[in-house]
Amino acid sequence: MFFSEVSEGQPDAVFGLAGAFRADVRPHKVDLMVGIYKDEKLRTTLLPSVAKTKEAILKQDLLADYLPIDGMAELCDELGKLLFGGHAWNEAHGRIYAAQTAGGTAALRVAAEFLAQEVTKTIYVPDPTWPNHRQVFERAGCRVETYPYYNRGKRGFDCNAMCQKLKDLPEKTAVVLHAACHNPTGRDPTVEEWGRISQVMREKKLLPFFDCAYQGLGEGLEKDADAVRLFMRLGHEMIVAYSCSKNFSLYCQRVGALFVVDENAAVKLRIGSQVKRIIRALYSNPPAHGAKIVVEILKSGGLRKDWEGELEGVRRRIVSIREDLIDRLAMGAKRTDFSYLRNHEGLFMFVDLTKSQVQRLINEFAVYLLDSGRISVAGLTRDNIDYVVGSLLRVIES
Repeated sequence: MFFSEVSEGQPDAVFGLAGAFRADVRPHKVDLMVGIYKDEKLRTTLLPSVAKTKEAILKQDLLADYLPIDGMAELCDELGKLLFGGHAWNEAHGRIYAAQTAGGTAALRVAAEFLAQEVTKTIYVPDPTWPNHRQVFERAGCRVETYPYYNRGKRGFDCNAMCQKLKDLPEKTAVVLHAACHNPTGRDPTVEEWGRISQVMREKKLLPFFDCAYQGLGEGLEKDADAVRLFMRLGHEMIVAYSCSKNFSLYCQRVGALFVVDENAAVKLRIGSQVKRIIRALYSNPPAHGAKIVVEILKSGGLRKDWEGELEGVRRRIVSIREDLIDRLAMGAKRTDFSYLRNHEGLFMFVDLTKSQVQRLINEFAVYLLDSGRISVAGLTRDNIDYVVGSLLRVIES
C-alpha cells in the first residue's frame, strides 16, 4: 500500500555494470571498469604496511566511544601536511577548517550541502567527470552544470575551451577540479595550464573545489599535489575533498577528509560550526579504525617509508602496464594513431570509443568497460593484455 508506487531507480553506471560482469560465465572475461587497484594476479589487497598497521591497531583499539562529529584532529593534521606540504600547512592551518569524513564521497556531499546553504547552489563539473559527482551534488540541493574539459576531436584536455567557459560564469560559482589523475580521462592540465585556470578563477571570483582521490598514483605524492599547492600559494580560498581509498588501499574503511581554506581564523570557526551541523544530520560522526591506521602510518617514520615505497610500486605498475598496452596497440594498429594515450596518468585511460563500440566489446569479447571509453588500467595483466589489445583493435579498426 505505502510503497506500491515506488519506481525503479537507474543502476549505478559503475557498480551496475559490475553486476553484469559477475553474472557473465565466459571464462575469458576482463574487468576494466571499477577504479580499484589490483595487482598482477587481479587481487585487491591491503598494502603490506597498511595490513601490518591494521593488525596492530586492532589489538590496541579497545575503546568503544564515538569520535567527535568532525573526526580525528590528528588525521586532518597529517593529511593536511601530506596534501598542502608540511611548511604550508603549518603556516596556514589556522585558517583551514578540516574535518574527517566517511570517505571522499562524504567529503564531497558535506561540502556541497555547505555550499548550497552558505555560498552557492551552482556547481560546475568537467565534461566528462566521475559519474557520481552529479548525483552527489544534486542530492545536496545544488544545480549541476558542466564546463568543457576533454576535446574528443583533439583527443586531449582543452584548456582554451575551459578557460573561455569559466570567464562566462557568475561570481561565487563553485568549480570542481580534479587535483590529479582526472577521472575518467586520465588527462591532467600541465603546470602552465593550471596557472591559466587559476588566473581566470581569481579574476572571475570563482571558488575552486578540488576532488583529490588519487594522490600518489599519477606522478607521485609530491607532484600529484602541485595543483592544490599552486592554488594555495596564489591565495585562493577553496575546498578540497580528500580520499584515502586508493593511496592507502582503505576502500571499505571509508577514510576521507574535507578541507575549507578560508580568509582567517574567525571565519574558520564559523565554517566549522556549520559543517558539523551538516555531518551530524548525515551520519553523526565518522568511523575510527581506518583513520587510526592512516595516522599511525603517517606519524611513524618506518611505516611511512614502507607505505611510500609500496605506493610508488603501485604507481610504477600502473605506468608500466599502460605503456605496454599503448605499445601493443601501436604495433598492431593499421590505421589508428594511439599516441594520444601517452599523456594519460593514474588509474584510467580514455580510449576514443563510441558507445556502440563499447557495447560490442562487452557483448562479443567479454571486455567490460564504461560506455565513456574509460579503461581502468589496473584490470590489465600480462595474461590478459594481448586479448584486450586484440579485442580493441578488432572493434576500432573493423
